[in-house]
Amino acid sequence: MESVPSPRRHRDRQSTRRAAAEPGRVHSASHLLRQARAAFYREDEDEALELLLEAMHVAPTNLHIHYLAALCADLISQEDTLEDVCAHALQVDARHPYTIACEAVRYLFFDNYSRAEDLFNRALRSLPGEIDIQLGLGILHEYSGEDEKGVAAFLRALEIDPNNVRARVSLGIAYAMSGEYQNALEEYVRAKAIDPSLENPHERLGRDYYMDGLIEEATREFGLAQTEEPEEPASYFYLMDCLNRLGRTDEALDCYEAIRRRFGNEPEVTSGFYEYFHMRREARAALETLAGRDPQDPELRVRLARLHRDAGELDQAIAAAEAASRLDPENHETLELLGSLYFEHGDYNKAIESCRRATRLYPYAQTAYVTLADSYLFLGRNEEAQAAVDEMERNRQEAWRRYQDKFSGQDRADAGF
Repeated sequence: MESVPSPRRHRDRQSTRRAAAEPGRVHSASHLLRQARAAFYREDEDEALELLLEAMHVAPTNLHIHYLAALCADLISQEDTLEDVCAHALQVDARHPYTIACEAVRYLFFDNYSRAEDLFNRALRSLPGEIDIQLGLGILHEYSGEDEKGVAAFLRALEIDPNNVRARVSLGIAYAMSGEYQNALEEYVRAKAIDPSLENPHERLGRDYYMDGLIEEATREFGLAQTEEPEEPASYFYLMDCLNRLGRTDEALDCYEAIRRRFGNEPEVTSGFYEYFHMRREARAALETLAGRDPQDPELRVRLARLHRDAGELDQAIAAAEAASRLDPENHETLELLGSLYFEHGDYNKAIESCRRATRLYPYAQTAYVTLADSYLFLGRNEEAQAAVDEMERNRQEAWRRYQDKFSGQDRADAGF
């Protein structure tokens, strides 16, 4: 299920990173693994993966670490990291249950759910009490939409560890996805009792209702969450949006004023919510404040560029994207964005230059090829436009062939997977 940025999670992640990076202090692999598992269980895959990669350097043959790193990389769509971790696990021990679980995650990434399920079950036959692999199987069923199997997988995980908060929350989500909202709330409440730092149960259930289009029910839950935890911003934003959708404008404005009073001086908290709910003026002000505080952060510039573009402010969008590209010149996505902005502005030669830089960095950048071909056409360079289209098609076919090889396991034939 979709979610917006969690400011509490953001603050926790920063403090954990500082603790993990204390100068002059070397952490053991077991210590890092414990920290990573705790982060993974509270659904903070970014922090978990950072800790796990550090742990792999300390203990390069620990395949439990490899498996969890692969699973976290999958959950945050880091394909290159996933590939590297799985390839290294194969080198360490291709027949180990954790390596088999790594391969299950890899098939999951490429949407081969039946093969991934077979491999998860194969790993579990060797390690029947391994909760992290059991959680991976449950996540697979979340991906595939098999709600009943998901419920069963997370119930088995809770038989192994009744206090595992990720299993509790995931079970709640599985219940919600099958329409069992009261059961979902009960699991969220149990998870919160185990770990008070987790999201408010009514807020989480409110999001379940919200994503299913049940706005009146969502409004009730977000109101309860706001009453119980008035210091947490998410419920205010969701409640404001729900009230708007229900036509309760005065109440929505009251929510907006409450947001400004309580969180107006916390742009690091509000900016993501403003963007998510398409509050462009507020989002731009928050991002400009953050960019002023951290002028070396390219992501902030990219976010500003997209906001300016949505508002039709092309000059400002280009300036922000150019700043982002100077800060991170090897980011092909920023170059694709910059190329499309130049094209919209009528700067076709600049668009060509930017898109060519993008395709040299990433040959499968489809958007860059489209902008490239259109720019050539507008300049009357028809043969070069056709060449760009032909190149795009060759690379698209190559990308599809690589995907099919990974989906089918053809690239793993020699390893027996």
